[in-house]
Amino acid sequence: MKRNDIRRRNRKARRNTGITLFTALMLACVLAVGGAFALKAAPAALNASAEAATEAQIGSPVIDTSPAIYVAEKNANSVVGIITNTQGWDRSYGVQDRMLAQGSGVVIAEGGYVLTNYHVIEDGNAFQVLMPSGDKVDASIVGTDSNLDLAVLQVSEQADTLVPVTIGSSSAMKVGSTVVAIGNPGGEILANTVTQGIISALERSSMSGSNTTRNVDYIQHDAPINSGNSGGGLFDYQGNLIGINTLKYRGSYYSSGSYEGLGFAIPVETAYPIAQQLIQYGKVIRPQIGVTVRDYEGPDEPMNDYAPASILVASVNENGPAAQAGMKQYDFITAIDGQRVTTKRELTTLLDKYKPGDTVTVTVVRYNNVTVVPDNYNSYGNYGNYYGSWPFGFGFGFGGDNYGYGYGNNGNGNSNSGSTSGTLNIGGGYTTIDLNITLEEQE
Repeated sequence: MKRNDIRRRNRKARRNTGITLFTALMLACVLAVGGAFALKAAPAALNASAEAATEAQIGSPVIDTSPAIYVAEKNANSVVGIITNTQGWDRSYGVQDRMLAQGSGVVIAEGGYVLTNYHVIEDGNAFQVLMPSGDKVDASIVGTDSNLDLAVLQVSEQADTLVPVTIGSSSAMKVGSTVVAIGNPGGEILANTVTQGIISALERSSMSGSNTTRNVDYIQHDAPINSGNSGGGLFDYQGNLIGINTLKYRGSYYSSGSYEGLGFAIPVETAYPIAQQLIQYGKVIRPQIGVTVRDYEGPDEPMNDYAPASILVASVNENGPAAQAGMKQYDFITAIDGQRVTTKRELTTLLDKYKPGDTVTVTVVRYNNVTVVPDNYNSYGNYGNYYGSWPFGFGFGFGGDNYGYGYGNNGNGNSNSGSTSGTLNIGGGYTTIDLNITLEEQE
């Protein structure tokens, strides 16, 4: 091969090698730049993919299923505020209202009838209802029942805007069931407050608050309630009324701690029949035996010199059912129709199950020797009849006035004649007697 041909071939080879190197370098640059973009895009793509996978796995929220929403909307025009005033007159300013208490109420029937707690309105003489619209309208008392801490008011103005609640059943509820409370904690400034919780316990009859004279099988729940919720509604998850919020446990005299999540409501099975009677008659029709009584502490069974735990008859109404049946002062009532009773609260709760005209067998223990050593101070005061109130020891409550430890009422008695005033001494043996007493309507 000629020398010139060899030189041309070498130059061509070098040229081809340069093109190849340039092309390789360009490809490397493209790969490097492309790789950089790929590295930046990978995390976003991975995140999007992960989010899509997670969303597909758990599902995205479609709607808020909290029952409180439905309950609040259903009862928007069924729960109101109660404002209790005392009305007076001033020479300079004329008639003046002074607010005493605020609470809540539940529309219980057509015509503007509102159910609330008696302790919310008991000290007032002029009343207003805070309507769902925010307007305040005058209200009048239809009837009250201090024995079960219930009262019914009525409004005329804007009554057609109020919607009666749907009556539910607390007996159908279970511990752990969802409940919703609606009321005005703190009064009108926090009107229409909705809180949610669960039923903590049922039939809490041990909660003998000073605002009632009967045993009540309270619904215990943990939906937050505070001063002003008294008289408001407790609803099930379908928006049906199952109770009237009445008490909040604040601790006892012996406890220095504070408690939360311990609210109590009167079951609708107890409250609604009372409301119906108050609307129909203006009062609750109950039977009575015609005596004044007080609780008496003692052993379980009678002893010669010690009367049993029972209800002491302080006086017997002349010509009343008990007197006609032969009951005497200082008899100790121990049973009604064979059911043991040891307190006035138990006695009244049991007798409320009967109607005027019914005949019951009342078991009494009668001692042969009974004397009273007078005291300088009558520590028992006016006993009232067994429907009258008594200072019941520790109390629970919230709402218009103070319902803390030691709160109680003195009731109105049918008779004060012969009431004990001093220390009771008994002895000489005893006799157990069954008396058949026909109940009469309480006056």
